[in-house]
Amino acid sequence: MKNIQRSINGTVGLILIVLLIISLVSCAQGVQDLKDYDLSEIYGYTFYGNITASSGTTLIPSFIIYDENRADWNMNVNGMSDNQFYYYAVKNSKANYTLYWFSAGERDAWIRKDKSKAGMAVQVGINSLDEIVILLTDDGLTDIEAMKNTRVPLKKQVSIPKNTDAPEMKFDPSIQDVLILVPGTALAADWEGAASYEGSFDTFVGQGGRLLREHGSCGKDSDGKEITPVMGITKGMPDSHTVTVKVHRTAAPTPEMSIDAFDIPDVQVFKDGNIAYLKLTGGTAQAKKLDGSTVTLNHLELLGKLENGKLTLRISFHPGKMPFPVAEVFRSK
Repeated sequence: MKNIQRSINGTVGLILIVLLIISLVSCAQGVQDLKDYDLSEIYGYTFYGNITASSGTTLIPSFIIYDENRADWNMNVNGMSDNQFYYYAVKNSKANYTLYWFSAGERDAWIRKDKSKAGMAVQVGINSLDEIVILLTDDGLTDIEAMKNTRVPLKKQVSIPKNTDAPEMKFDPSIQDVLILVPGTALAADWEGAASYEGSFDTFVGQGGRLLREHGSCGKDSDGKEITPVMGITKGMPDSHTVTVKVHRTAAPTPEMSIDAFDIPDVQVFKDGNIAYLKLTGGTAQAKKLDGSTVTLNHLELLGKLENGKLTLRISFHPGKMPFPVAEVFRSK
């Protein structure tokens, strides 16, 4: 009986040893089977993800790496526009990289690989050529809490053709923003300027215009001619010291920023000597995009200056869910 028991114990022990060896071999083989994907293997493919913010809003981010220098990121394909970046990558481990993203205004820092100036730092893990995972570790651009330290799986969109041709950066460093300040000595006044002003305007996207700087356009009329930008100003009630600014339409490169003409009411008027000032902060406005859909312009701010018959206006807002400010600087003829 003891011999039988010893035989059984020995057999069980042998089986356990064999199973342990098999499991160790399988684990080792599994590690070896993890492919070390190179970042270049996903160049040109568009990936979509899904993020649910604490408010319940669902964001569908998109991401594409064109080549070793350029990438595009969109926080939400439903209502936001693509943001263009320069980047450089640092390999962390197998199929895992940290990408340092630089906006168009940070190109010099990108060339120097100065990560302290990067607008974003993102870890990218390549699970397969059909799925990647991103982790936003540092965000100096959007400050959206839903994205911070959250792993977001992104699936390759097979319906979107491969594209390794990065679009031209819409950034002209010669285009400069303006700073308009209403002096403390200025007093509330009624508007004494004209009812409309023709001119031109420049568009800025991102804080300080870091993402985009370009000359603006109102688009073309039915005859194919460029529409001249015109700012209208309608006086408020006497002694109200307010006006309504009638903003021209904007035909931008993306539908999200292509907005039809809209009004900004209750703009305050001030005067200091012969200079008139316009001011509105913390407002909102309803507008229509050129595709006919409506959009709310949040965090609306307007500052203006009329001096020697020349009107300068700076209007800033966040269209819809866009996390970046869009600003326009209008200068009359």
